[in-house]
Amino acid sequence: MNTSGLGVLLIGVLLCFAGVRSLNLAVFGSGLAIGWLITEPFGASFLTALVVAVAVGLVALLLARFVFRAGLFFVGGLAGAVIGAKVFGLLQPEGGSVVLLILFVAAAGFIGGLVTQRFRWGALAVVCALGGAALVLSGLARAFPDPLGFLRDPASEVEAALTTVVWLALATTGWLVQRRQVRS
Repeated sequence: MNTSGLGVLLIGVLLCFAGVRSLNLAVFGSGLAIGWLITEPFGASFLTALVVAVAVGLVALLLARFVFRAGLFFVGGLAGAVIGAKVFGLLQPEGGSVVLLILFVAAAGFIGGLVTQRFRWGALAVVCALGGAALVLSGLARAFPDPLGFLRDPASEVEAALTTVVWLALATTGWLVQRRQVRS
């Protein structure tokens, strides 16, 4: 078992199932996820991925403090960027263009921010669940690279489809849990 994915797995579970309860958790977790997931297609070492993830998480948290008025847009944008990074990893598992990655993640983040700002807490629960589930899959793949490595780097269309189904099922479960939390 590779322990490098356990922290990512934990953050993913918190974001997926409780992201709507704490904006700070959602912001920092999404920032960590973005940092982690953008290093994956390039085969970064654990230490490099960790440094980038923590740096992006802290920058995200600081920016959220400064942009408090547009906080929902910012949180939704961060979680949308996590979703974009995961989708990019599924579509381009063996690297790809850095410019395309940046554009893809930025576009997904912008869309996530707009949707969250428009639909508020309901949309925040959806983007947190999707972003957290993406992070859970990456954490599982890092923690157990032999049996579950395909969750991070699918080698075939079948593995990519299976990863997508697992991702959406986990995200749906997280969304249902968060929806109950918002109602109570």
